[in-house]
Amino acid sequence: MRTVNRLRVRLRNLLSGQRGDHRLREEMEAHLAMQTEENIRTGMTPAEARRQARLKFGVVEAMREQYHAEEGLPLLENLVHDVRYALRQLRKSPGFTLTAVLTLALGIGALITVTIWTNAVLFDPWPQVRDVRSLRFIDASFMGGAGWSVHYDQMEFLRRHSHSFTELTAFASSELNLNSANESPQVIEGGIVSSNYFHLLGVRPELGRFFEPSSDARDYGAHDDVVLSDALWRSRFGGDRSEVGRIISINQHPFTVIGIAPKGFLGVFGGLAEAAWVPLSSLRDLSPDAPPDPLRHYGLQVAVRLRSGVRGGTAQAELHTLAREYEATQHQSYDGWTLNLRNCAHFERGLFYGISEELPLLAGASALLMVLVCLNIASLLGQHAARRRRETAIRAALGAAPRRIASQVLVETGILAGMGALAGWIAGLGLSRTLYLMLPGFGFPLAFNLRNDWRVDTVAAGIAVVVTLACGLAPLRQALRVSQQEALHEGGAAVAGAPRKRRGQRALLGLQMGICFIVLVCCGLLTRTALNIYSRNPGFNRRAMLTATLGLSRAGYSPGRAEVFLTELLERLRHAPGVAAVTITTHLPMGDNGSNNTRGFSVPGYVPSKGEDMDVVTDYDGPDFFHAMGIGVLEGRDFAVSDTPGSPKVAVINLAMVHRCWPKGNALGRNIVVDGIERQVVGVVPNFMYQSPDDTDPSPVVFLPYLQAPTGYGYAILALRSRTTADALTGELRQAVAALDRTLPLEDVRTLEQVTDGQYQGYRVPAELLGVYAIASVMVAMMGLYAVMAYSVIERHREFALRIALGSTRQSIFSLVLRGSSGVAISGVVTGGLGSVAAVRLLRSMLFGVGPFDPASYFAAAALLLLTVFVSGLVPARRAASVDPMQALRSE
Repeated sequence: MRTVNRLRVRLRNLLSGQRGDHRLREEMEAHLAMQTEENIRTGMTPAEARRQARLKFGVVEAMREQYHAEEGLPLLENLVHDVRYALRQLRKSPGFTLTAVLTLALGIGALITVTIWTNAVLFDPWPQVRDVRSLRFIDASFMGGAGWSVHYDQMEFLRRHSHSFTELTAFASSELNLNSANESPQVIEGGIVSSNYFHLLGVRPELGRFFEPSSDARDYGAHDDVVLSDALWRSRFGGDRSEVGRIISINQHPFTVIGIAPKGFLGVFGGLAEAAWVPLSSLRDLSPDAPPDPLRHYGLQVAVRLRSGVRGGTAQAELHTLAREYEATQHQSYDGWTLNLRNCAHFERGLFYGISEELPLLAGASALLMVLVCLNIASLLGQHAARRRRETAIRAALGAAPRRIASQVLVETGILAGMGALAGWIAGLGLSRTLYLMLPGFGFPLAFNLRNDWRVDTVAAGIAVVVTLACGLAPLRQALRVSQQEALHEGGAAVAGAPRKRRGQRALLGLQMGICFIVLVCCGLLTRTALNIYSRNPGFNRRAMLTATLGLSRAGYSPGRAEVFLTELLERLRHAPGVAAVTITTHLPMGDNGSNNTRGFSVPGYVPSKGEDMDVVTDYDGPDFFHAMGIGVLEGRDFAVSDTPGSPKVAVINLAMVHRCWPKGNALGRNIVVDGIERQVVGVVPNFMYQSPDDTDPSPVVFLPYLQAPTGYGYAILALRSRTTADALTGELRQAVAALDRTLPLEDVRTLEQVTDGQYQGYRVPAELLGVYAIASVMVAMMGLYAVMAYSVIERHREFALRIALGSTRQSIFSLVLRGSSGVAISGVVTGGLGSVAAVRLLRSMLFGVGPFDPASYFAAAALLLLTVFVSGLVPARRAASVDPMQALRSE
């Protein structure tokens, strides 16, 4: 081997032209002689050995001439040569190439996924809408809560007095009953909008026309028109162009189809997919019991266009001023009422607001993962460059200029980054749609713009460039600082390796492990939160219960007819086989419909404190409601069949209401006045999870008999307790409804577990998503640690061989390698512990039942990190312990 090394030095000196002409022939002859001798030792005949030596020298000389020729090539041709050379090198190292590309795809795919979702809720949520950047939404704050609806008169006041907006429109979302000839009734999600709705959004019809922008919203019944979405037009009406101009039945009232919305447009209600749109002027015809002026108290959302040059802060300030002026015109004071300006990501109706709150967490986790990936790739490229030190030195000796070497290194890194970006881009497109399936099932269709566009492509390309520069600098620096003399002399002299280089590698690995530790701690905290939420007793039985909704008002039922229908339906279901209990309600526990409806109340003898709010959450429930829901009655009784409109007015209250108005606990038999109607308290029930699973301070709730509702029965939620499973009752429920009214559609058929899962998912999904990032981070860190340790074992195999030859046992060599990784683990825990102090501050608002510095989460993260380091070092340690000292030392 020493002969070969001397030969390489002489070859370098020969090709670098450092010797005079009178020495060239001597060096050449010496080189040929030494190479011939080496070839004879391998078993060649003398003639064959000399021929191979001359051939090898001729190839080297040709390579030198090629490098000198390349110096004069145009830039493009050099780039082509570099690309071809890089592809050959990557093809020669398939393991390295595959590891690097997959690692990059993992990190880039996570960033692309976050980019797609950010684009879907902030930058381009509605591709058909003109200039989304100038679009804003208005909602109200009231009694300390945000996201309240705005009334039509308030919008008209803003239209007349605002200077920050060019145009305003109102919209709301509601379920509609669609009936057409020879088709079964269908419940669709519809938009109830101002006539200028499509004009403000800049949407053009695919077929027909839209509403006249100047139509009067209070000219009820004058323009009962409907615009269909492209999806509904094709699925329900087969894409028949002659459908425009025809009459269809919506809520038992004729509507004229005047147009078809463009393909892909499903409204702007924050991710909720609307299938049709009707004007505000049709409100009275949508319900048989509509008030004389339906718009007076109808809850709306308002969309506006900012004037050119007007900033959001200026418009918000004007909006607060106008809210005070409107309040003054009403000659009454609203408790904390004001108006808020929102962008599409913070519009509190729909799902955009909840998703936008999760995006910073996902973006932070993705950024940490990408940093980890870049560190890993830089480490892999550094090792790859170290393995090619001699190759680089020979190329430099052959005449390659530093800029050519730098160009080839960057091109090779760029190809890797490009391949990783392409794989990550494809993975991101798939992952973004997988996350879509994880959204809570609220019982209505969703619509998100998860399509690829130029923003996503730009981010992918930008990441590839950044990765190329960030990860290519280390191998580039190594390549340019290679000492030809040292590289060509490398051999057995470096028995103990390069401790300074290993210290740098360990510092890099420690940083990777620290990032991994941060993600693991955050994942542990969110997992503990989800477990704490799920372990709480909801106060009712979620199992074996089927629920469904009946839109009676939309189906044209009057209050009297609805009472008869519901009474007969409940009677049929009580005697149905498999039904253990059945009831009706306006709000299911932890449900997403009909919650938090407040009504004014008073209690005889109770004197409220100054400024005390005398509104209470009120639900209407049917007979045996608490029994069917598995909610025990603490005092008194449940609602009964005898609680009819003609019977004495009664109420059931929860413990929170008892503690508020009857602190001594003697509420049973007392009277309470709700909306001006005096009722007797006949039952007390425990507090249960009314809406949110993290509610530790339950609100007072008054429950009233469904059949004693003073405003009629616009809709009813059926709840059936099964003797077996909830799904087993679906057929019986449909048959019972169809037997009484075949034209009445059964809506939103779900189990109670599916209904309540929508509330739990707000805590489960962040933990699951961060868990995915944590697993990905551990995998990336494990691959990086394994690669570094494996290369270190290869680099130090002479050292291990010498140790074994001098008497060290293989067990001690195994322990030596593993002990070397312990420093990486310790530095990772220390670095990650310091970094997690800042990271967990972002999670404070998302935690429940666990502190931000929970010892169990930190201990679990540290244990998992140590296990990762141990597992990553097992194979390299075994390889080091299995070194054959005779073979390793003979090679020198």
